Amino acid sequence: MTSRYRIFRSRPIAAAILLAACASAAAQTYEPPPAPPAPAYDGGDPADANLALVDRSPEPPPPLPVYVQPPAPSDGYLWVPGYWSRNRYGFFWVPGAWVLAPYAGALWTPGYWGFVNGLYLWNAGYWGPHVGFYGGINYGFGYTGLGYAGGYWKRDRFYYNRAVTNVNITHVTNVYNRNVVVNNVDNRRVSYHGGPSGIQRRADPRELAARNERHAPPTQAQRGYVRDAGNNRAQFYDQNKGRPPQASVDHRPEGRRPGSDERPGNGPDNGRGGRDHAQGGGPRDGSPAQPGRPQSPQVQQQDRQRQQRDQQVQQNRQQQQRDQVQQQARQQQQRDQAQQQARQQQQRDQAQQQVRQQQQRDQAQQQVRQQQQRDQAQQQARQQQQRDQAQQQARQQQQRDQAQQQARQPQQRDQAQQQARQQQQQRDQAQQQARQQQQRDQQAQQQARQRQQRDQARGDGNGNGTGRGPSGRD
Repeated sequence: MTSRYRIFRSRPIAAAILLAACASAAAQTYEPPPAPPAPAYDGGDPADANLALVDRSPEPPPPLPVYVQPPAPSDGYLWVPGYWSRNRYGFFWVPGAWVLAPYAGALWTPGYWGFVNGLYLWNAGYWGPHVGFYGGINYGFGYTGLGYAGGYWKRDRFYYNRAVTNVNITHVTNVYNRNVVVNNVDNRRVSYHGGPSGIQRRADPRELAARNERHAPPTQAQRGYVRDAGNNRAQFYDQNKGRPPQASVDHRPEGRRPGSDERPGNGPDNGRGGRDHAQGGGPRDGSPAQPGRPQSPQVQQQDRQRQQRDQQVQQNRQQQQRDQVQQQARQQQQRDQAQQQARQQQQRDQAQQQVRQQQQRDQAQQQVRQQQQRDQAQQQARQQQQRDQAQQQARQQQQRDQAQQQARQPQQRDQAQQQARQQQQQRDQAQQQARQQQQRDQQAQQQARQRQQRDQARGDGNGNGTGRGPSGRD
């Protein structure tokens, strides 16, 4: 009689529990089946190209929602805060999650939206030895906008700050307490940097130095969270209005340090054999638990049937696993195609953006040239106007001079006439004086002639009487 038969024969309830436990333990050793496909939001696009992420938006992302951080599942996990991502259907919330660090010493720099040239551009997060610049956004839980205050690495162990991190010391033992003071708290819960209402802070030298270090991209688990959120319509802002139903991922405590050799299902209490030994069962190779005791044909038949059923279950499970692998391969291929199409679309968008930017630059240069031409034309018009004004002033001055000249001409004529009159008067006076002098001369001559005549007359009288001539007076 085998150990399995004795368990079924003596303890049927324990046997049922054992089968259930064995089934669950066996299921834990394999990757759980993928979640059912989300409803298509793109009208049945098989490649889900419209679900591909976009890294630019004409509108700002919504404010950060308020949510509670789940406890850390185990050592070595770092908190990756939630954020608003975007595809062609709008913004959707990627839940915050505890993510196993890709290597010891790795710290997560969250991504952020930043305002550049009228658009909001996405700056992806990365793993690195130091926390870089993430827009100064206060994501909470240690990400205050500058660095990370939720813990630090010491050799290959990560120590958690319980003041800002939800840690259960039953599962995580590397803890400490240090209060974190955040100055200038912005209660608007702004989720983007720059722009008219975004966070206004520049990167400091430490953040700039961290930007130039060697970085690692998001892990596969992180990319899975983004894909799941982008496929869940309830995570979109137009549906939840800033209150996503899954704001964070609640992890199951594992009670082990990630990266160690101990895995679920490999311990003494997780395998089927361990359960059998715990229940007092014997070996599972079909040998009798107590040699020398014969097995009945009915028991042997039941064992063979049970083994056949186990083999069939195992084959079904293997077939299911192969189907899952193929399904995952197809999904991965579809995701790769979608990503390829998204990259091509992004390249086309970038090319179009570059063309638009070149057109804008050309238009700006054309406008500058036109403005320069207008300025030159205005300058020429002003210069012509100044010349016209100068000529007008010259004409007016000339007219004033002519008017003054014309006004002086009558005066000059009057003066000339006055002078002419004066000269005429002087000439008349001179002529008058000359006539008077002539008259005087004539009178004098007349008087002289008269005297001569009298003298002659007297002379003639004296000659006749005395015998003296005309000069007898001498």
